[in-house]
Amino acid sequence: MADPVAPKSQPPLGKKRAIQRCPNCDIRCDVSLFVEGSLARCGHCGVRFEVHREGSVPPARQQTPAKPPRAAVAPEPPLPRLEGFIVLERIGQGGMGEVFRCSRDSDGLLVAVKILTPQMAAVPDYVRRFGREAAAMAQLDHPGIVRLLGRGKAGQHVYIAMELIDGESLRTWAHRNRPTAQQLAMLLAQVAHALTYAHARAVVHRDLKPDNVLVTKDLRTKVLDFGLAGLHAEGAQCLTQSNVAMGTANYMAPEQRKDAKRADHKADIYSFGVMTYELLTGELPVGKFPPPSKVVNGLDPRWDALIERCLESNPAGRPHSALELAHALEALAGMAKAMQLAPRTRKNTRKSGVWSWLGLTTAIAVVLGVAGLKVSQDHKSPRPSLARALAKKPGPRFR
Repeated sequence: MADPVAPKSQPPLGKKRAIQRCPNCDIRCDVSLFVEGSLARCGHCGVRFEVHREGSVPPARQQTPAKPPRAAVAPEPPLPRLEGFIVLERIGQGGMGEVFRCSRDSDGLLVAVKILTPQMAAVPDYVRRFGREAAAMAQLDHPGIVRLLGRGKAGQHVYIAMELIDGESLRTWAHRNRPTAQQLAMLLAQVAHALTYAHARAVVHRDLKPDNVLVTKDLRTKVLDFGLAGLHAEGAQCLTQSNVAMGTANYMAPEQRKDAKRADHKADIYSFGVMTYELLTGELPVGKFPPPSKVVNGLDPRWDALIERCLESNPAGRPHSALELAHALEALAGMAKAMQLAPRTRKNTRKSGVWSWLGLTTAIAVVLGVAGLKVSQDHKSPRPSLARALAKKPGPRFR
């Protein structure tokens, strides 16, 4: 059924008519027979418009917005030439360099190659930091960590070759798939196991966040980007600048903000807590934040205790290791029995060497004293002979 047509305006015939201009052609139309909000069709141009009575604001005349001028698109920079590799495409870019999908000349293996930008390569400090990432990765051979395949310098390019992962960041994956808390616990448990492996080899990540964790199609996680990793093994050269906060601000532990050099594995545990809270609630735990179970309906309150411990401002109050986190998350995922986190450490300060030696000396003296007293009592008491012991009624024997 066709829309009723509003006739063009004509002189009034003793009765006041409701007149409204067509928003398209500006012709005056009689809308006396139409109620407020109904659609009338202009008898001149055929455009439908909404009827407004006196006191209401009629719509402005429709105008076709002018198309904005097309912005000039900057041409894609050419792919670099890298000896030993065929550079296929650019797949990522960061603050220090770019990542390319490459084919290795020696065997045709597809790899991801991170190349330090020429501007960064001209600064010795950035080259050392880039080398530190490779040094950290060289110590790690774990299914949950992106493996290092090679490193070197070709012409003006300093590069790191890594295994190519077919996946997406944990942030993108969670946004797209909306996982349940149980599914999220399964993935985060894998990340915690990877951190446990790295910490056991004195490697601290220092920049843990959802963007630095990849999720594969078979739901396996891979931790990557050890560009800020610190090597804490005894005698290892630590290239992290002292008294400098390095990392991503929202995920950094308080002690890391003050002095990145002194941040140990507990800083990664803090970042893990921030990442977990964000993935559960969609918000960052800034200031006085509510526990996740108050934000997400039906969430297991055990998440609250886990995240609260991870986000302790005092490192001593956090879980002692990433392995504890892995076990707690496996329990939340229904993969293991429920386990409680170890109690908080009461003090965060280490005793001085003098007091430590005094305590050790005292303990040794007490042990020796107790042992001497026991030996003295044994000599005084009569010892039964072997024959007398054998003469007693024998117990059960096993053939």
